[in-house]
Amino acid sequence: MATQAPAVTTRSRAAPTPHRQLCFRLISAVGIPLILLLSAEALLRLAGYGYYTHFFQKLAIHDRPILTDNQEYGRRFFPPGLVRYPRPFTMPAVKPPDTLRIFVLGESAAMGDPDPKFGLPRMLLVLLRERFPNRRFEVVNAAMTAINSHVILPIAQDCAAQQADLWIIYMGNNEMIGPFGSASVFGAQAPPLPMVRASLLLKTTRLGQLLDAGLRFIRRGNQPLPEWGGMEMMADLKVSHDAPAVAKVYRHFEANLTDLLAAGVRARVPILLCTVATNIKDCAPFGSLHRAYLPAADLAAWQAAYDDGVALQNIGSLTQASAAFEQAARIDGDFADLDFRRGECARLLGQDPEAASLFRQARDQDALQFRADGRINQMIRQAAAAFAAKRVSLLDAEELLATNSPHGLAGAEYFYEHVHLNPEGNYLLARSLAEQAAKALLLETPGQWVPEPECFRLLGLTDWSRYDALHIILDRVQAAPFTHQLDHARQLETINEQLARYQLARKPAQVRLEARQVSELIARQSQDPDLHSILAVLLAAAGDDSGAEAQWRAVITLLPQAVDPRFKLARILDGLGRLAEAFSLYTGCLRLDPEHYEARYALGSLCLRMDRLPEAIHHLNLAVRQKPQSIKARLAFGQALARARRPAEAEMQWREILRLDPDNASAQTQLNTLH
Repeated sequence: MATQAPAVTTRSRAAPTPHRQLCFRLISAVGIPLILLLSAEALLRLAGYGYYTHFFQKLAIHDRPILTDNQEYGRRFFPPGLVRYPRPFTMPAVKPPDTLRIFVLGESAAMGDPDPKFGLPRMLLVLLRERFPNRRFEVVNAAMTAINSHVILPIAQDCAAQQADLWIIYMGNNEMIGPFGSASVFGAQAPPLPMVRASLLLKTTRLGQLLDAGLRFIRRGNQPLPEWGGMEMMADLKVSHDAPAVAKVYRHFEANLTDLLAAGVRARVPILLCTVATNIKDCAPFGSLHRAYLPAADLAAWQAAYDDGVALQNIGSLTQASAAFEQAARIDGDFADLDFRRGECARLLGQDPEAASLFRQARDQDALQFRADGRINQMIRQAAAAFAAKRVSLLDAEELLATNSPHGLAGAEYFYEHVHLNPEGNYLLARSLAEQAAKALLLETPGQWVPEPECFRLLGLTDWSRYDALHIILDRVQAAPFTHQLDHARQLETINEQLARYQLARKPAQVRLEARQVSELIARQSQDPDLHSILAVLLAAAGDDSGAEAQWRAVITLLPQAVDPRFKLARILDGLGRLAEAFSLYTGCLRLDPEHYEARYALGSLCLRMDRLPEAIHHLNLAVRQKPQSIKARLAFGQALARARRPAEAEMQWREILRLDPDNASAQTQLNTLH
């Protein structure tokens, strides 16, 4: 009889509940892509792709942890070729207990352009240090050129974690022309604020940086990288003062300023918030636009009245000129140059309040807004009032400069050009800030502030330095948009008169005297890299290359992350024939900043002289790609190609030089040797 097999019980699997189905779908739709994205981000970081996005970075000097500027910080906000850099600094990663740490935030005017060694932050340090010798101060220059509130806000957020005792904020000049401004050349113009912040957040990731690089490559194609051209890059980007994009930028500034102050409040840092001073008397508008939809007949009538006014003004008939300009203003009062001319007439007629009002109106209607206008300053005043109970104090720099200027009209007495303060202007602002800083930091001791001449001496400000700064300004104002200003000839005359005062600074005896004076300061402040760099320049000018070498090496020790002192030391050693040392320093410059054109060109030229042709060709090719208009780079590149027996490629370089400069004798000679 067959044995019956035991029954097998089968259990049917329960159908997944709707809740489980939803969880599975969410994991599939979100979790898996998120894991893939995180994995890709990790791989990019492990591979070393991308750049660090915080303003501060940690280094170690002799096993001592320090914080320095991050020279790659600007890459998140500027396209390649146009990146701006922080001023190099170092400070202890952990603030010593006896130290008061102050951050100065802002743009080029806050940084101290054209020579930050004599700008607001360093003057403030000298004033506080001399008034309170028993306290130690760190004044960190956290300002940068060409930036605006979109960039300054994340800098401030990084400063919030650095044990600050005081913030000083002096910003507002670049809102329209900086990143995301209404006339920006650095990317999208006045996009919505959520889009701005989302894009900046995305670029804190390596994936975001890779995406950004890919999009830029697609848009640029084989075109060379853009070159930094300063204000001239924006000279044709006129925008009416009442354009919708301008209104959007104002809203962005207000939101960024509010968030910046809130970050300081959360960090429990007292803040000195400044309005922004501008040159209204000796700086005509950079661009003027008529009001929209002005009928042709009205435009013709306006032009006739304006031309009459100009003719009368030129012969000194100021009352009649004012009447003609007033007639033009009744037709169209939006043209900025008209208000500036009206202001000049009022000033010369002794009508100072009316002149001040008209000059400010001309600034506010400027179609190339390189200066903080009245609305920006009003927002700053309102923000200070809103945060007054939270240790935010206002310093009205606009009013300060006006009050201390002849007839209440801020001009060339305190400014180099439109917004950048000269040493006298920086001292006036720094002195007022020092007084408020002392109150905010609860520093109460008897004594006097260092007077202006002594402050300049302690800074190492020499006639040589003044001469150099004025030459930078002279080069600047000889390009657009300055050349479009109606008072351009007067500006040039003023600068040349100032240069004439410092001609003796170039005399060898004067250079040696100033070098001795700065050397004495270094004996007292040996850790000041600015004093060492000032002395290095003076010694090199006096022919003391070994002395200059020692000073640049001292700067490198104090600022190991800085490119400029390495490059200048390399130039000295190159000139002395110490080629191997120069090679190492040039290479170090490019490790710190691969986009440093002068170091790239110098290294390529040095390799050519050392007969290291493959390296010469590599570096000079990169230099030419970086600056296609550079004659000197193409000349050296052509020579390297010719010596490497690549005549066809060398000929291309000579012909391109002659296209750029038809009278170039060197290129023509080289071509002749090939045929």
